[in-house]
This record gives sequence, C-alpha cells and structure tokens, in this order.
Amino acid sequence: MRFTMHPHAHWLGVAGLTPFWGLPLLAGLGLLGIEAAQSAFLAYSAVILSFLGGIHWYASVIARPEPTQTYSAMLPSLIAWLALVLLPTGFALVVLALSFVTLLIYDFRTLSPPPGYWNLRTTLTTVAVICHGWMALI
Repeated sequence: MRFTMHPHAHWLGVAGLTPFWGLPLLAGLGLLGIEAAQSAFLAYSAVILSFLGGIHWYASVIARPEPTQTYSAMLPSLIAWLALVLLPTGFALVVLALSFVTLLIYDFRTLSPPPGYWNLRTTLTTVAVICHGWMALI
C-alpha cells in the first residue's frame, strides 16, 4: 500500500518551525528572557523529536518490520526527555540537534515515505538544527 502525503503537510511543517526560529528571535530582541526562551525551546524540541520517533512507531505497527524499528521508535522520546531533564541547556541543545540529524539519517535508511517527504523533512530538519545553534549562541 502506497501512501500520499497530505497536501497541507508542507505548510503545517513550515508552521511547526515557528517556535524554533521565534524563540531565539524574541530572546535576541530582548522581548523574552533568555532562560524562558531556552526552556521553551528545549521543551518544544523534545516534543518534536518525540513526534518524529512516532513516525517509526507507526511504520513498525503498519509494516511490521524487524523489531529494531519498534525499539528505535522509542529512542527519540527517551533521548529528548533525558536531555530535557538531566542536561545543562547548552549540552541539551547539542544533543537534541544531533538527534534530529541522526534520526534523519536513520529515516533515509528505514522509511519508504510518499513523494515530497524527503525534501520537506530535510528542509525542516536543517532549519531546526540551525535554530538550535542560534539558541545556543544567545
């Protein structure tokens, strides 16, 4: 069974970047405290990384691949939570950014998404990772 990407996926994905660029911008302009911006940024990053792991959960339930994909579906959530609650802000930003890149690479190896997904996903991941660096510099 071949799926197609929902026509609104592109715009919803782009809109989902708003906290990634908006929080560093607000902090940089002095409109939001740096600690508040970093805290909100880390929380949002952890949520989105967990969401991306959910893609593998769905794929493992539908396609029933090797059990490793089911287990790996949980890793992004665990990494995100550990980064959020255990790591200092700067290190958490690095761990989360690297997790987004690592998950994208893993996705290329394991998923068979609909047309247009890779362009969208690569763009969204690139912007999110750049924004992690931006937040780290503030």
